[in-house]
Amino acid sequence: MKITETAVELLAEVTAGLPDGGEQRSGQIEMTAAVAEALVSDGHVVVQAGTGTGKSLAYLVPIVVSGRKVVVATATKALQDQLAGKDLPLVSSRLPAPIDFAVLKGRSNYLCLQRLNEAESDQTLSLGLSPRCAAPETVPKPRAFYKRCRTTSSRGVGQVRGGAASSSRPLRRVR
Repeated sequence: MKITETAVELLAEVTAGLPDGGEQRSGQIEMTAAVAEALVSDGHVVVQAGTGTGKSLAYLVPIVVSGRKVVVATATKALQDQLAGKDLPLVSSRLPAPIDFAVLKGRSNYLCLQRLNEAESDQTLSLGLSPRCAAPETVPKPRAFYKRCRTTSSRGVGQVRGGAASSSRPLRRVR
């Protein structure tokens, strides 16, 4: 069976697994087929569609069926969270074998240790705060914040299983 037919069949299974049963849309099927064909031919496809038309599933399903490693870049953290926390686990739940995926957020989501050291040496933490706002009892200690972040499992980068991230654990399979 061709990747296109397999992707369209899996799309039907995935959409049936959506809350309230979901429904397949002709545009979604067409997009799934176009993405599958582009993957097979090492080509490109450009799609424009409105909100709520099922674009995420329409491109994720053929990517998963193809077995290729891909990078999906998103414009918003909300879409990134939707893909990692909802769409990819949904697609994976309809497959005989689990899929692997990871989330990497932009550098503005990470703490720079050099800036942390500089901030600790500055009473106002280089934030341009007034002396009243920068009082020690008002501003949390940056080093304590850094240590707390290092001990939590949701640091913003890493391998994902059900939306939780960790950069110190190996890539996990998602079911």
